[in-house]
Amino acid sequence: MIIPIHVAVDSGIYLLTGKLGLVQVTPLDFILILSAGLIDLDHLASRPIYHPRRNPFKTHPIHKNWKIVLVIAFGMLFFRPVLFLGIGLISQLFLDWVYIKVYKL
Repeated sequence: MIIPIHVAVDSGIYLLTGKLGLVQVTPLDFILILSAGLIDLDHLASRPIYHPRRNPFKTHPIHKNWKIVLVIAFGMLFFRPVLFLGIGLISQLFLDWVYIKVYKL
């Protein structure tokens, strides 16, 4: 999935959470939810670095271990200081999964 979509979805989650009053949001929370996008740095370990039709769950080191990342992310949901980092990781993996399903990779 392309980066602007990740940023838009994460920003939407942050704003919606604040509007609904589910959690008291801070600017640090916004930074944390966007920093979850750093999981995509594992693309640098693949050759070629960018390929539009590549399945990230088969070729990128961190994405290959998606089950471990999800367990850690769900654990973060119960610890308020890193709540939005966990939400961001879950949304990153979910959007990558949607990308795979849409493009049938």
